[in-house]
Amino acid sequence: MEPAKNHLNHSPVTHRRFGDLSHPRAVSLAAASGRQFLQPFCEKDLAYIHLSVTGRCNARCKGCINSTISNDFTDDRRVAAPIRDTVPERDAACILHLLAETDKKEAVICFYGGEPLLAMEKIMQVKKIIDQACCPVAVRYMLYTNGSLLDKAVANHPGFFKDLWLASVSIDGRRDQHEAVRPGTDLPRIHQGLRALRGIAAGRTLMWSTLRENQSLADCFAEFLDLYEQQLMDLFFWHWVETEQPYERFADYCARYEADLETVMVHYLARLRKGQILPVIHLNELIIFALTGLRRNSSGCGVEVADNFDLIDGKIHSCADLPPEMAIGHIDAEGHPHIRPVDLTGLVAYKIPLGCYQCGVHDYCGGRCPVQAHISNGERLRQYCQLMRLHVAVVLSHLDEIRQGMTAHGLTPQHLYDQAAFYAQFTDVTP
Repeated sequence: MEPAKNHLNHSPVTHRRFGDLSHPRAVSLAAASGRQFLQPFCEKDLAYIHLSVTGRCNARCKGCINSTISNDFTDDRRVAAPIRDTVPERDAACILHLLAETDKKEAVICFYGGEPLLAMEKIMQVKKIIDQACCPVAVRYMLYTNGSLLDKAVANHPGFFKDLWLASVSIDGRRDQHEAVRPGTDLPRIHQGLRALRGIAAGRTLMWSTLRENQSLADCFAEFLDLYEQQLMDLFFWHWVETEQPYERFADYCARYEADLETVMVHYLARLRKGQILPVIHLNELIIFALTGLRRNSSGCGVEVADNFDLIDGKIHSCADLPPEMAIGHIDAEGHPHIRPVDLTGLVAYKIPLGCYQCGVHDYCGGRCPVQAHISNGERLRQYCQLMRLHVAVVLSHLDEIRQGMTAHGLTPQHLYDQAAFYAQFTDVTP
């Protein structure tokens, strides 16, 4: 891979196989779709509500989106926080009111932060109120955590973790890499917490890695494989960090990312030849898109659709990672939600100057993340466009072998969805 001539606010990369990655049609998802799987493909339609339990956090992660981007907050979040803790009675009542209005039969309440385990007693109060209410919707619970407090939390609240449906744990590689970017955490202690969780929880556990320029996807994947083999992790997802500044050595990063992704694909194909689905969430979802001609019809997270809600500090947001001034409503003291009519399509207006609607991978990418578009300049966005094309192209280059492996073992897109891709909606969806 060699960089092409640089232009102002643009870092085009010319790939030896895929050509100029800055060109919207350099890679085409539609051309790869064989549409050979004609069986009905069913997606599960759930309501989900995120509750930001606390703004406090102990991890001190580099590039923390909650403290340095969305909220312009730079103090130590162990002693101060950009948002206040949840008020359990108010927020639980709001959740119940919102669920009473949904036409969906199942819902997931997602405890978010900050580090939500720093406010475990308040989580328990919220859950107790919801569990004791006559909610017309079946409710499950999810937790996003950095994992450093899991061992203590599981020991003190075993009933909560026994009921937990899904836990997303942030791990950014093996010990050296992880602790370099999350200096407030200790990976062996996180492992201890995962063992405690596995000993009591019936739900699934998801490893979420955030990739910064100096990090290796291969290192993250090696950590996942190790935890997966120990049966401490069930699912894997990675995501390019939301940050303002462009990559310093973009062509170099593309080359390293491609090599690491090829390593992931080697493992994926080796397991597929044995009839096994490696549970990399968004990798399986992308394969479904390629095999069926599925289209996303929204941004990656669908924030502009305004179909789900994030509750933060008495306000209602379309996305927890957007700035506070972009709230779409508030919660009164009795817990009643007040949502103003709002057109959120402006959140994806960036897709027009980026050329998303002419892009060959837009059906899958959807314009990726409106938060990234909101906080960064055009160069970082265009770099992510190229990375996305590279990501899709690498996976598509193995599509014939994927088809063969699936056919040999009677696997369909529904299997990929049920075992892994279903969980994409509880992540940032695309890398």
